Amino acid sequence: MINLDEILEKNKVYVAKHPELADKGLTSHPTKKLAIVTCMDTRLVGMLEDALGFERGEIITIKTAGNSVTQPIDNIVQSLLVATYGMEIEDVLIIGHENCGMIDFSATQFMESMKEKGISEDAIRMIEPGLIDWMDRFHISEENVRYTVQFLRHHPLFPKGMGFYGGMMDPDTGEFRYIEV
Repeated sequence: MINLDEILEKNKVYVAKHPELADKGLTSHPTKKLAIVTCMDTRLVGMLEDALGFERGEIITIKTAGNSVTQPIDNIVQSLLVATYGMEIEDVLIIGHENCGMIDFSATQFMESMKEKGISEDAIRMIEPGLIDWMDRFHISEENVRYTVQFLRHHPLFPKGMGFYGGMMDPDTGEFRYIEV
């Protein structure tokens, strides 16, 4: 269970140490006109943006399990559409990472775990086809990055000329490598 008192106390210390933040004049529009879609892996927290040289206010970072886009209008696509038409991004960088935990999952194992935690079989059946398509397609992080970049490049709701790129990050060292897609 989280310790909210500790979080609130650490937040007070942070705010006291950073009075300059309110004076930065930042908006929701990223100054670099870039959105990054990456994994929610804890090893990337606080590292990814710094390792790539981005500061607060310069980019939008969208995190999801396995940096995957699964449907023509899933939450990632919705977020990218808002970023494109509402926040004026021009480029999207999909970043996978080495040793992704998603590689270890299969839809069958995942559904068994759900059953063990008391989720009804009817509820599981409701999501089973999408879960299988998403989770069992994900076996190699780099291939998932390529798939996602191609999916977004051919998506009919993004403007022609918008840039979609891919890369991989080592979560232990912060090393980034570009993937030609």
